[in-house]
Amino acid sequence: MRFLQSSIRYKLIALMLISTLIPIAASITVTYFYTKESVKAQTVLENSRLITEGKTNLINYLERLNKASLIPYGNKTMETILSEGVTGYEDESYVFTTLQLVFQSANDVYQVYLYINKNQTSFLKTQSFFDRQQTDSPPVNERKLSPYAVWTAPTHLSSHYGVQQLAYSNPELVFTLQRPLFRVPSPEQIGFLAIDIKLDALSKLSSQLYNKDKEDFYIIDKSGSIIFASDDAVIGQIRQDAWIKQVLSKNDVSGNMEWNEIDFSGMIFYSNVALPSLNWTIVKRIPNSQLYEDTRNLTIINTALGIFALTIAIAAVLTVSIRLTHPIKKLIRSMNQIQAGHLEYPIDIDRVDEIGTLALRFRTMMSTINDLILREYRLNLANKTTQLKMLQAQINPHFMNNALQLIGATALESGSPKVYALVSSLGQMMHYSMNTEEAIVPLSREIEYVNYYLLFQQQRFEEKLQIETEIDVSTANIPIPKMIVQPLVENFFKHGFHSTAGIGRLRIVAWIEEETLYIRVEDNGIGVPEAKMTALKRQLTLLKTTQTGQGEKIGLINVMSRLLIYYGDRANMELEGQTSHGLIVTLVIPLNPQEESS
Repeated sequence: MRFLQSSIRYKLIALMLISTLIPIAASITVTYFYTKESVKAQTVLENSRLITEGKTNLINYLERLNKASLIPYGNKTMETILSEGVTGYEDESYVFTTLQLVFQSANDVYQVYLYINKNQTSFLKTQSFFDRQQTDSPPVNERKLSPYAVWTAPTHLSSHYGVQQLAYSNPELVFTLQRPLFRVPSPEQIGFLAIDIKLDALSKLSSQLYNKDKEDFYIIDKSGSIIFASDDAVIGQIRQDAWIKQVLSKNDVSGNMEWNEIDFSGMIFYSNVALPSLNWTIVKRIPNSQLYEDTRNLTIINTALGIFALTIAIAAVLTVSIRLTHPIKKLIRSMNQIQAGHLEYPIDIDRVDEIGTLALRFRTMMSTINDLILREYRLNLANKTTQLKMLQAQINPHFMNNALQLIGATALESGSPKVYALVSSLGQMMHYSMNTEEAIVPLSREIEYVNYYLLFQQQRFEEKLQIETEIDVSTANIPIPKMIVQPLVENFFKHGFHSTAGIGRLRIVAWIEEETLYIRVEDNGIGVPEAKMTALKRQLTLLKTTQTGQGEKIGLINVMSRLLIYYGDRANMELEGQTSHGLIVTLVIPLNPQEESS
């Protein structure tokens, strides 16, 4: 996982994928469980309603069968036949009519059987057949019932009840309503009635209660016998399955339960049908595969949509991360090249976002660094040049210093203090100019050096030279490059002053204004011709623009070159010709040279 710790791209991809995947997965999970519970609740409600409706319809049908079994009690003639037996064709016809009424009183009756104890005669009525058979007793195992009670036999194969003419017919699954007939109001049994009902009746009643292909439906009696089922193979069987025992053990009339076993996993709905003739339980089983089919389908759809959204998110993440990190990697490559020493290596990133701002700042920083390096190089070159010139001018400085001291001492012994002052000034000048350890000095020391120089000139020209200095005390400790004022003063004596032209005036002024130091040297010399002034200004402008062309002479060009090296293009040298004669040179030095223009 180290690549995740070292790469913003992979971190961004991982973060965005996690921030996308987790909400999608959470949404699918929450939707699944919420839908599952919702479907479960809806299924319970819907199937409870269906089971209740089915129960009602079944009870109504069974009640009709029960009423049909009471038809033989419906008139005196039939009661007489049951009591006295069949005495002729007319009685037999009446029995046929009675059984026909029973047969037609309910749908899906398969056959009706009547046994009259008096004649020991069995009568059997089917859809297309009616016959009688003399028998010793009813060919059916009667249950021991209380008088006037009725019982419903579980599903079984139909029989012909001893009527041999129907022995050839194929048996069919039926359930039977059995009613012993009594001499009213005594408990004496005088006959027996059995009504066989086809399972089609139950199939029709339950057809709307379940999905035959996906759900299981059962009608079970108290003993576990399957009266009817959606699976024909189990009809008529007595089952002891665990879920059947669990359902039959319930005390409530209706309800539902969850079942999770190897044989079945899902919901089981049940409702008890308790009548005098039977005790059945309607059961409907819905497997989880069917119960949560819609939930699974919805989850599959949501998952597909989530995968689609995740695919789009991945594509978007990759696109964004690549577009975001590509310029960063490009910037890193540029930094590596710069670190390797290629300071001019281009940084080609043109964007308007934060990365573009970073690249722009880095370009600006490298430009500033290159400028500083170039400036430092030029400064060192200028210092080396100045030091070389100074060294070339030295002829055994220690010897010269000792010689000057000797001359000064001799002058004092000879009573010539003026000579001593001149020699002492010369020594100070030589010490100042030959000290190569200092490139920056306070303005006060530079002015002091100029005063030593002017002392010689004053001694030379005496009353023909007037010198004036106005140095603001606040400027005394301001550091400036060494030897930038004396060359300006020296120019006056080299090019502008002639002893035959009258009194020469030289004025040196220094002051501070708006965070800028101004040093002005002005004279009343012969001035500079206009053409030469124009050329000189052009040369200074070119020097400031390109910072090249440093002259070899220690003069205006040299001074300007060193100012630009130290202070950049905020430093300046201004030249002014006076109205009739003379020259004004002003040095402009910023007091905060490290601050860059924004």
